[in-house]
Amino acid sequence: MSDVEWHSVALAPIVLVHGTEGLIADRAVRRLRTLATRADPTVAVHDLSGDALGAGALAQVASPSLFGEPRLVIVPQLQAAPDVLVAELLDYVASPAPDVTLVLVHRGGNRGKKLLDALKKAGVPRVDASPVKRAADKQAFVAAEFARAERRIQPEALVALVDAFGTDLAELAAISRQLIEDSTPEEGQVPAQVTVQDVHALTAGRVESTAFAVADAAIAGREQEALQLLQQAQLAGADPVPIVAAIASKMRSLAKVTAPGANARTLGMPDWMLRNLGREARSWNDRSLARALEAVARADHEVKGAARDPRWSVQRMVMEICRARRAR
Repeated sequence: MSDVEWHSVALAPIVLVHGTEGLIADRAVRRLRTLATRADPTVAVHDLSGDALGAGALAQVASPSLFGEPRLVIVPQLQAAPDVLVAELLDYVASPAPDVTLVLVHRGGNRGKKLLDALKKAGVPRVDASPVKRAADKQAFVAAEFARAERRIQPEALVALVDAFGTDLAELAAISRQLIEDSTPEEGQVPAQVTVQDVHALTAGRVESTAFAVADAAIAGREQEALQLLQQAQLAGADPVPIVAAIASKMRSLAKVTAPGANARTLGMPDWMLRNLGREARSWNDRSLARALEAVARADHEVKGAARDPRWSVQRMVMEICRARRAR
């Protein structure tokens, strides 16, 4: 079985889309449907789900057609398919029907392992729809979205976008499309590069975006700016817990790049991000970093119920980070 990306998967007798990330799975199926229609507008599309999952369902739609038109057969919930269909599929894998593209979508779990093993042994192309978890992978996802649209985005803007919308890949994709559309020029003009200012304008009010802006200012020692940004977030009703979590994430990344032998591969981050953090880290030493991380840990404990005034806990944390940086 060979893994292929959703945006490059081609028509084949059998294609497996495997994983719990719905956005990627849906895109792969949509691409295969489009390719099948382009190849032959008379293609017959069959969706084996719900009432269409009775005994002999696969044989009925995969059997040679009277008119000889190609067929695209989609099983959208293979992990929930009845045993009778799984048994049919096991037999089918050994001898796929001509003029048929069978798309099997397995959305995770252990059910159907025997069939998955048979597909692997047969070398069926597989689209990996596993969840995109690491920030670096989400940034690569966004970069690919812009590259396919022939648009440019600043590295810093890419990071800000993932910071603000990285918890949901579908939302991240939707916001990326909006930025791509916003940067579409008039005919004959060169597309403008999407900047971090464009992202901040779009993400105004997002707790994650505001919190990372606070963290950037605090790490740079700009206490007044950091406190002003924090006050704006608090006046907008931002909860202290996610603010501390975002600042803690930024501080941990800063600490990681100071470790001996740290590189982009071991840290799971792009080279340019490592370089940016490395420049920031030069203004810190082990003692000042330890002091800042201690302030973050204390604030995290306090905003989760150990203090009477969580807002003050966050404000004190920001001031201590700024002062730790200046006192190196």
